[in-house]
Amino acid sequence: MERLKQQYQFEMFYKNKRRTQRNELITTGLTIGAALVASLVVQVVLVLILEFASLRTVYDSSSLFQNAFNIVAVDICSLLVPFLLMSIILKNRREGDLIPRKPVGKVPMLAWICLGMGGCVGASYVAALVIALFKQFGYKLTQSEYNDPTNILECVMIVFSTAIAPAIFEEFAMRCCALGVLKKYGKGFAVFAVSIVFGLIHQNVIQFVFAFLVGLILGYITVVTDSVVPAMLIHGANNMISVIDTILKFAEADNISKYFSTVIYAVWIALAVWGAIYLIIKKKLIPKRQKRLKEPYELSFGAKILCLVPGFFIPFVAMIYFTTFTIVPIK
Repeated sequence: MERLKQQYQFEMFYKNKRRTQRNELITTGLTIGAALVASLVVQVVLVLILEFASLRTVYDSSSLFQNAFNIVAVDICSLLVPFLLMSIILKNRREGDLIPRKPVGKVPMLAWICLGMGGCVGASYVAALVIALFKQFGYKLTQSEYNDPTNILECVMIVFSTAIAPAIFEEFAMRCCALGVLKKYGKGFAVFAVSIVFGLIHQNVIQFVFAFLVGLILGYITVVTDSVVPAMLIHGANNMISVIDTILKFAEADNISKYFSTVIYAVWIALAVWGAIYLIIKKKLIPKRQKRLKEPYELSFGAKILCLVPGFFIPFVAMIYFTTFTIVPIK
């Protein structure tokens, strides 16, 4: 009789712990979802302010103003502020420092960057495959286009708005704030979940696919190195490819621009092979797993993801809605 009583007490204990973890994940997902919704609302409000301030014409015609506005509106107001607030609200669930910055070493850092860039190249081919799939059904997916630079100052601003600012602010929001509050529920789960969030902030199916795959790479590297610096450098280097292509067109170097992407992709793939070999030899690519005792009450990977669904539902619907404006029938 006493044994049955103890067994019942254990079962109730584990049931309560499981319920607590489920509730924690649901509230965490809702809070991250609220940050995503806030990001979208802030962008809409700032665009409306442009309209009411009669600055929309300036935005549409000036590359300098357009890129400066994007840094302030998108990177700072729509990403930095909502996700920093989310991290502060959930600070009791955050694991480790807000900004992971463990020293990596010069050669390992270079190897991680090369490997990460190889992954970005692979993700771009997958995104191209999605575009080709839509074409098979008679549709093409378009993306937002920005004004081409007309002077050196605008070229410099594009470097900041496309390569530097997103690499800093997006990585801080994703790999510091969001990853930090989810790591306590499992690093693999956190990397996967934050990759979904990273895709959702782009509000476009093409960019979602690319950002999700890149997010897996950047999240893994951040977790393994315990530093956000490699992810920031990879993010910036990846975005810099399109920046250089834009600057080459501005310089009227069309012959170079025509082959630039192909050549740089081939170079990064070759360097990624070197990076992978180096990291494997140094036993850094797949670090020795520390034994982690899974508690009997711990939810499965799938159950944890399901707990985030309520929080991610509205951002996902918003992404589908905005994507419908970018689907154009092929004539």
